[in-house]
Amino acid sequence: MQNHEKNTYSLCHIVIAVLAVVLIGLIVWMMVIVSHMQGTARVVNYAGLVRGTTQRMVKLEMAGEPQDKMSREIEAYIQGLREGDASLSLVRLSDPDFQDKMKELSGYYLQVKQEIIQLRRTGKADSYLIAATEQFFAICDEATALAEVYSEKQAKDLAVLEKGITLVIFALMILIGLESFKALKRLMQNRVLQKKAYLDAATGLPNKNRCEEILDAPVSLDMGVVSFDLNDLRRINNSRGHEVGDVYIRRFATALRAAVPEEHFVGRFGGDEFLMVTYGLSGAGMKALLGDLRAKLAEEEKEHPDMPLSYAAGYALAKDAPEASMRELFAKADKYMYIQKNQAKRKEAEAERRLSLRLLKMLSRYRKNFADCLYCDLKMDAYRTIRARTDFPLASEGSYSGAVLQLAEEIEGADRERIQSALSKEALEKSLLHREDALDLSFTPKEGAELCRLVVIPVDFDREGQLHHVLLAFQHVRRAEDAPLGAKEALSLYYEQLKQSILENDSYVDAMLDMADCIYMVDLTHDRLERDIVLPGKEEAHARLFTASSLPCAYQAYCEAHMMQITRQTQGCYRTAMSVTDLLKRFEAGDRQFSAEYEVREKDGTIRWVRKLILMTRITVYDTDAGQDMPVVQAIVLLKDTTEMHEMEEQRKAKLQAALDEMSSANRVKTEFLSRMSHDIRTPLNGIIGLLKINEDHFDNKELVLENHKKIQTAAKHLLSLINDILQMSKLEAGGVILSRERISLAEQRDDIRSILSDRVVEAGLEWIDEVKDYSFPVPFVYGSPLHLRQIILNILGNCIKYNKKGGRILTKVEFLGTSGNRCTYRWTASDTGIGMSEEFQKHVFEPFAQERNFARSEYGGTGLGMPIAKSLAEKMGGTLSFVSRQGVGTTFTLSLPFRICHAPEKRNKPKRLLQTSSIAGLHVLVAEDNRMNMEIAEFVLNVEEAFIIKAVNGEEAVRIFADSRPGEIDAILMDVMMPVMDGMECCRRLKSEMQTSHIPVMMLTAYTMDEQKVQGYECGADSYILKPFSAKLLQVRLRNLIDNRRRLQSFFADRSALKQEAISEVDKGFVEKLRELIEARLGNAGLSVEDLGGELGLSRVQLYRKSKR
Repeated sequence: MQNHEKNTYSLCHIVIAVLAVVLIGLIVWMMVIVSHMQGTARVVNYAGLVRGTTQRMVKLEMAGEPQDKMSREIEAYIQGLREGDASLSLVRLSDPDFQDKMKELSGYYLQVKQEIIQLRRTGKADSYLIAATEQFFAICDEATALAEVYSEKQAKDLAVLEKGITLVIFALMILIGLESFKALKRLMQNRVLQKKAYLDAATGLPNKNRCEEILDAPVSLDMGVVSFDLNDLRRINNSRGHEVGDVYIRRFATALRAAVPEEHFVGRFGGDEFLMVTYGLSGAGMKALLGDLRAKLAEEEKEHPDMPLSYAAGYALAKDAPEASMRELFAKADKYMYIQKNQAKRKEAEAERRLSLRLLKMLSRYRKNFADCLYCDLKMDAYRTIRARTDFPLASEGSYSGAVLQLAEEIEGADRERIQSALSKEALEKSLLHREDALDLSFTPKEGAELCRLVVIPVDFDREGQLHHVLLAFQHVRRAEDAPLGAKEALSLYYEQLKQSILENDSYVDAMLDMADCIYMVDLTHDRLERDIVLPGKEEAHARLFTASSLPCAYQAYCEAHMMQITRQTQGCYRTAMSVTDLLKRFEAGDRQFSAEYEVREKDGTIRWVRKLILMTRITVYDTDAGQDMPVVQAIVLLKDTTEMHEMEEQRKAKLQAALDEMSSANRVKTEFLSRMSHDIRTPLNGIIGLLKINEDHFDNKELVLENHKKIQTAAKHLLSLINDILQMSKLEAGGVILSRERISLAEQRDDIRSILSDRVVEAGLEWIDEVKDYSFPVPFVYGSPLHLRQIILNILGNCIKYNKKGGRILTKVEFLGTSGNRCTYRWTASDTGIGMSEEFQKHVFEPFAQERNFARSEYGGTGLGMPIAKSLAEKMGGTLSFVSRQGVGTTFTLSLPFRICHAPEKRNKPKRLLQTSSIAGLHVLVAEDNRMNMEIAEFVLNVEEAFIIKAVNGEEAVRIFADSRPGEIDAILMDVMMPVMDGMECCRRLKSEMQTSHIPVMMLTAYTMDEQKVQGYECGADSYILKPFSAKLLQVRLRNLIDNRRRLQSFFADRSALKQEAISEVDKGFVEKLRELIEARLGNAGLSVEDLGGELGLSRVQLYRKSKR
């Protein structure tokens, strides 16, 4: 490029020179032409002069005056016109026509001259003279015209020449102007280059060359030199790129120049270093200037909070070193600058460490072991690691987008694009909108069987609400099928986690100090206890644990002096921490810490536990006497009074022992219970088997068979009661009992209990004095769980019957304790004259499985669960159950229960039945039961009612039978819950989900008594639930009621089908729909009445009737 410019420059100069030569030639040519034109003009003039002079001469000759002189002049003129004459300033015209004409003119002049001679001889002019003269004159005119033509031709040539000269001049002017512009440009470029030689392009400040000149200049005593260095430029360049680094430099340079007065020099010395030279500033003035500079830069940082300016500065004054040169002053300032730089780096490192600890504490709330963690700045596209394993693939800091790309390269297969896309800045801004948000990602690394889980956690947002900083936390998860860790791998993992725990715990040392009550320092190499350290707030404990009178002293001797205070049982442990030799051997073997715990006997005889922790390390001490370094093993001894800890440990052990004893007692009680249960179950079973054998042998003796049948029935009921009690207790202990909220008529409840127990009282030969009358219930109706209330009272009265004496008495009564708001409380009392309870047994009467041991139990004695069940139910209902008993006299039970008051229902006549109770005779009932015996029982019961039976041994067969049957062929379903292939729950769900079968009543048969399973059955669509074993009468009544309710519903809607839909208002439509839903939901309730429906709808029976009739 430079050669091309140089060649262009030379060619241009040659062209200019050639044009200049041409111009000169043209100008000379023009001058010649002009000169010739001037000569031509004279030729024209002299041509005319020849004519006029000749004419005059002829006239004078004709007048007789000879004119020889004039004739010679004319000849000279003619000769001059032909050849040119310098004396006459005539030029010879090179025009051939003119020369020919002049030759002709010269010839005619000779003729004229001869005629004049003739005239002189004759004295008389003849015609020849006149004719010759006229001819001469004509030729003169022609010569003049030719001279004029020649002159005009020269004028035209001159005009052309002038144009050529003009063009050459214009070309020269252009070329000279171009060269002048180039010269000016080169001059300006030279000036720019000269300026650039002393100006830094990136910052606009004087550059290193100028700074070097300044440093080479002489020093005056009023001068000062300041060295600046940017702290973070290298990290910014590495992590965010050099473009961002250049912006960082420009920001600092601009702020520095703006903050420093113009009279002081500011330049960039190179890289991240800047130079300032001050004039006329003292030390105080220099400090003030630097302080003002730091304040202004701090203001500038507010506009760039993501990348604050961090720098170090050092200065030197010439008056403090008068002999120093500028370079020496700069070196001194540079040294002070690096001192400040190191201090700034320590502060920044500490700030980063504290931020890292705060961020790591944020991670702790996720309760996961994150092995690696990145702190990422999305706005600046940067990251730095705050936790990393040794094999973590990323550098300690760098570009965030670059880190995402590198992470993607470490990911296997299809996960790569997914993770890379999810970690993009745009995706994170969309998915993380609040601090509480978190993004969970999982992927499989290329080389490694572990699964990696990545959690992205937002840290903060900028002023515009945009996501700013995030944490990327990596958790490495081993798969269950992977081989177990090897010893080396496990130890490496432990070491990594231990190292992280120590490095990341900013209060680790504080925790160690807080753990101690007393600290002292020991030089183990020289067996010297050097000094003790009293911790703030622990002065009293320190004085109690450390009793050395003067320091320094021998450590081992100090320990031996206190040996007598150590109890004999712990002296062995104490000695291990006392021997300096043993401790040094441990240290050389690699142990850096050692602990021992021992007992100290105080003067008052009390025992105090002390834990001694010895932390050992090697330091180097310079021995001034020997003039050499000396290695010393130093120990810091931490003493902690652990008496309270041991007392708590003893209490914990005592509690554990008590719990163990309690568990053993409970196990013993359960073992005894199982033993009794084995007896109690075997006894009725043996009776049943024996009675059945007797019936087989005496089948013809109907009276004996009937009596044995009653006994078998009694034994079976006892077994069922036994099992029910066990299940009920299990539900209570597991919290599985759910109390219902139903209306209870206390008088009806009393009558039910009387009807249940009256026969048992008579059979036991007891007298029952029941003082519970109708007036005993001032609030006759309450809300509660009637089933559980009945069970409590039956359990209490059952005990009064069971453990009474022959001919004994039972007294029952109820007391009303008053109301409080919408609640009231009743107290039931039941007393017997039975055997009573011993004082010891009274402590365990409400414990499960507990029974009195020292009396002969009846043949079907209790299980020990009746009273625990009653008490648990009473407490669950918010009440209490207590008793008073005297052995041999009797027992009195007191039950207090609160209830929510229920208003008495409206008195009404007994409603007429919609339909008379029907029979199930002729109905087709599908029975799904896998147990052969249970199938036979159900078949027998239904055959008695003359119903037709269709059998299925599992739920799948039942569904298939329905699919193959005709519509309306099957009227009802009896279904066991537990069946093979498909259980009753799934079968019921399928049947109820089909429109063709959803209306058919389903009764579930099961041996499970848990409420949860009943709820599950009803949720599947079951209409009724009956527990095994069941009585034939109960099954018949339940099934008949289901059929009746279904028929009532059909009749109800059949009667209403004639109503026109358009005549019903929107409100009435809603009422009808709700009524339909209630009726369908309660079809399984055999006691469903109009009053119940009205209560659900908030209407009385009359209102419901009127609204339905409308």
